[in-house]
Amino acid sequence: MGKPKLIDVYKATGQNAFTLAFVLGIGCIPKWGGISDLDDPEIIKNIRDFQAVNGTVIVSTGGALGPYLENSCPTVDSLTEAYMKILDTIKTNHIDIDIEASVPVDIVTKSLAKVKRQREGTTVSFTLMVQSDDYGLTPILGVEVLKKAKENGLEVDIVNPMTMEFSSHLPKWGEAVISASKATLAQMKNVWPEKSDAEIRKMLGVTPMIGRNFNGKIFTISDAKLLINWAAANAIGMLAFWSVGRDNGRCPGGGVSPTCSSIAQSDYEFTKLFRTFEEKKTSSPAPSYPEVASIGPEPIQTSKPIGKRCR
Repeated sequence: MGKPKLIDVYKATGQNAFTLAFVLGIGCIPKWGGISDLDDPEIIKNIRDFQAVNGTVIVSTGGALGPYLENSCPTVDSLTEAYMKILDTIKTNHIDIDIEASVPVDIVTKSLAKVKRQREGTTVSFTLMVQSDDYGLTPILGVEVLKKAKENGLEVDIVNPMTMEFSSHLPKWGEAVISASKATLAQMKNVWPEKSDAEIRKMLGVTPMIGRNFNGKIFTISDAKLLINWAAANAIGMLAFWSVGRDNGRCPGGGVSPTCSSIAQSDYEFTKLFRTFEEKKTSSPAPSYPEVASIGPEPIQTSKPIGKRCR
């Protein structure tokens, strides 16, 4: 499937929200994949067709490969301007910062706080790497980011651990994903002790990688059901997966691919299953739950690949 049109996925599944990955940057100019302009006509049409049926998009910067926008904008003002350009061009109020490499966290969090002050209704999420199922987020590129956000007065709406490619000795990968999520909740509580447990859970997002992961683990349909039931019972804020372009069974038994899950499944089986999360929730509803969709060209690969996440 690769990069299916958002409107086509919506028509096939009813899925009404996606996170669009990734905006990168050279010279503080935001570009899809570090290559295509933000207002690239083909990409914008894909987005506008989806927005025309009230679809919601979150734009994600960063990721595993390519030149980070955050590393090419040297000041708070310049990065703030770049973030504002992204939101205004795409016509969305939702931005996600996917941190899988070193960034100037002080500048990033101050810029995001400034965006939220100047642009009413903007939401900010951080997508962060997991170290292990019993530890949670990595210390430097995870927990320290949240601490700096609080220090700089940034209200974080969603903390989204990438529950993929981490170490675990648990027999089922779904159990490992839940364990990592619980560990992340504990870390979040340490950062925001003034918040209630329910408030912390509402801030949590969980994003596994469906099918085969690079570490050899496989996130199955059974794992998805286990995770959805746990997430709904605990009323977490967001549930997503990487990625909609992989949500098909066209390469069962194969290696990790950006265009299929490498397991036997039907087209959009995970998408349809994850949509049951909202129905299963036991308390007040949260926002729609996006999948991650690679919307632009493949990112420019740096000389040293960052992380292991599938594109």
